[in-house]
Amino acid sequence: MLASSSNTTTTTTDEILGNQHKGGDQNKVETRSLTRRKTMASAFEECQLIGREEEKSKMVELICNQSNQSTQDLLVISVWGMGGVGKTTLVKDVYESQKVIGMFEKRACITVMRPFILKEFLKGLIVQLSVQSSSEKKKGAMDFGHSTRNTVAMMGDEALIKELARLLEGNKCLIVLDDVSSRAEWDHIIQSFPKLDRSCCILVTTREESIAKHCSKKEENIYKLKFLKYKDAQDLFARKVLLHYNPIICVELSL
Repeated sequence: MLASSSNTTTTTTDEILGNQHKGGDQNKVETRSLTRRKTMASAFEECQLIGREEEKSKMVELICNQSNQSTQDLLVISVWGMGGVGKTTLVKDVYESQKVIGMFEKRACITVMRPFILKEFLKGLIVQLSVQSSSEKKKGAMDFGHSTRNTVAMMGDEALIKELARLLEGNKCLIVLDDVSSRAEWDHIIQSFPKLDRSCCILVTTREESIAKHCSKKEENIYKLKFLKYKDAQDLFARKVLLHYNPIICVELSL
């Protein structure tokens, strides 16, 4: 299944804030970020979900039924399990479901990078949402393009939070947070969001059960992803081989 480059150790708030100031070796940070982006891109290349149809169906049903509930709580669905078990692929498939797409006016899918830097996270999220605002020509939102990227790059935390609120205000939104590795990361992220009502939904993937429970307060919104059944694992392996190797090359090697 999918591999992840993030650590499984839960970090503290002080460690996260320290990372924002210390930064670290830029080349290593960029390498880790590129690896996670490739992981997410690899998941998005999969056009068919294998062995997770039941989980997907339950998650889609939960999202669709949320608007009919009397609760005003924001729906947060957490998917947890060990690295490579297929969390990103499952959530991606839910995110791309036509039934789900039709429910939301704004959507964004972002991988939480290591080290976690709130400002960089917000920039990535705003750029995604700005693309949609540009295509919809929403009044008050920035036009997306090279100038927008430069403008966002120059913003401070407070300005970024205000811009995020403007982009999300009054919209039904679906946001995927892939690979949250600590409760402190979640706290910093959710505190930077404007108040979101029950028409919105956040999907979280994480490796740790404690983080999943911290993000999703209701047990029915937490999914533990186990290994695929043997037959499904075989099908997935065969599919990945076909996707990554030219059949002609395979025939030549067999000769």
